[in-house]
Amino acid sequence: MKRPDWQLDEFRQVGTDYTDIHEVQTYDERMEVFRDFEIENRAILDMLCLPEKASVLDVGCGTGRFVRYAAAAGLKPFCADISPVMLDYVRSKAEQEDLGEIKTQHAGFITVDFPPESFDAIVASVSLHHLPDLWKLPALLNIAGMLKPGGQFVMRDVVFSVEPGSSPDGVFEQFVESLPTMRKEAARHVANEFSTYDWIMEGLLVRAGFSILNVNKLSNAFLVYHCRKCG
Repeated sequence: MKRPDWQLDEFRQVGTDYTDIHEVQTYDERMEVFRDFEIENRAILDMLCLPEKASVLDVGCGTGRFVRYAAAAGLKPFCADISPVMLDYVRSKAEQEDLGEIKTQHAGFITVDFPPESFDAIVASVSLHHLPDLWKLPALLNIAGMLKPGGQFVMRDVVFSVEPGSSPDGVFEQFVESLPTMRKEAARHVANEFSTYDWIMEGLLVRAGFSILNVNKLSNAFLVYHCRKCG
């Protein structure tokens, strides 16, 4: 179906564009240096507390660290990403790790298209910030539509928490300086990507039909939202 001329082209890359499988592998290895994926992914699964064979979708899956972890834990895994190279990498790693089939879709938050009420849970880890605030609501409404009644949504992302009346500059600077090995990328993130403020994010989640069960504030620049679809 043709995209309306007013709709965001979410396949236009925001941030670093990884178009080569070797670049993706290097990126995956670099992420492992400063992120503990075992702790991150276990925390998400513990939060969701899903039964075996429950269906879970990872939107903006990147190299598939979470969806592969979910597959290894006995869940029914699906993922989507705007990068076909990333999806090739996910399938290759799943085969190497003998995880069985991970169903993939070349799509973003707005264009991902699974049947309504398909999933017990949906996860978005460091990916929703690629969308401007205007398009975060359509994305969240799409996610809510794909969740079963009472389904869960976990979002981990750069979301800035600034006290009322305070300048956000210090929070931005603190975020950039907290990643010395990736300072250039962190600065570019603040300058050019679309992370938002916590009060905006929470309003969007509620407007999209979610009840916010918990907010884990890992820092003033990184939050984890655990939500449930209302109704």
